[in-house]
Amino acid sequence: MDSRPKTRNRTADKALWLAGVLFAVQGFGSAITEAQWGTSFGVAGILRALSAPGWTDLALGAFGAMCLLIAAYRVVRR
Repeated sequence: MDSRPKTRNRTADKALWLAGVLFAVQGFGSAITEAQWGTSFGVAGILRALSAPGWTDLALGAFGAMCLLIAAYRVVRR
């Protein structure tokens, strides 16, 4: 029995969890700091510096939340 596909799936799951956490923190965290203190950080801050609209912070956070939901579903399905 080959264990590589199982290992590859687990590595992909870990990457999905990591991406979800990073995007959720970057997006929602930057939206909160922008609303409270008028500054942004990380990827969202770079997008703001490039004249992206303010809702991009929330879009990044929503993408991160979606990644986390998909990763959780994959764990439960197993």
